[in-house]
Amino acid sequence: MSTDMDADRGTSINAAASQRDRRSRRTVRLLKQSFRELVEEKGFEAVTVRDIAERADVNRGTFYAHFPDKYGLLDLIIREKLHTLLGSRLGPDAGWRRSDLRLAIAAALDHFADVYSGCRRRESFHPLFEQAVQQELAALFRRWLAAVPAPPEAWPVPAMTVASAASWAIFGAANEWAREKQAVSAEDMSDRLLAVILGGAAALTPGGLPD
Repeated sequence: MSTDMDADRGTSINAAASQRDRRSRRTVRLLKQSFRELVEEKGFEAVTVRDIAERADVNRGTFYAHFPDKYGLLDLIIREKLHTLLGSRLGPDAGWRRSDLRLAIAAALDHFADVYSGCRRRESFHPLFEQAVQQELAALFRRWLAAVPAPPEAWPVPAMTVASAASWAIFGAANEWAREKQAVSAEDMSDRLLAVILGGAAALTPGGLPD
């Protein structure tokens, strides 16, 4: 009898936890949607936590239960958006090779082109807010480089430095390209950035950089 009661209690606890998780995901979804709408209407700087909470029909305490401030919400949105862009371009076996590096560059260009596509949004976002893009690219490149079959001593410079340098190069150039109203096509810019990065990466990767 005790065992049955314990099992029932465990099932009830799991069901309650699942319901809380669904409610939490729904709240975050509403907060993200409200934030996007408000940024389009007012610009990022003018949007307050109160605005976001009221639009999402929750209180500010609920907002702060999920995010420290509006910058934390922006950071999540940026990272999720980049993950979606990368996932749509890169296959499950993507790695530290020329073809996948070019696709990662193209995803970053897509991201910044969208960020600066409207005047209000272009005025609202400071490039430092977009540093999440650089961090996500660096993390991706570190994972790829960790799979390169070469011992640490075979690298002329640490793989982490290669990942950091490549991610910053893409971040800076993509951001500037988008702010300058995309003077060249995304395809041409991808080729240019790839050539710059490969000039260093190929020399620094033991055995060279595969296609």
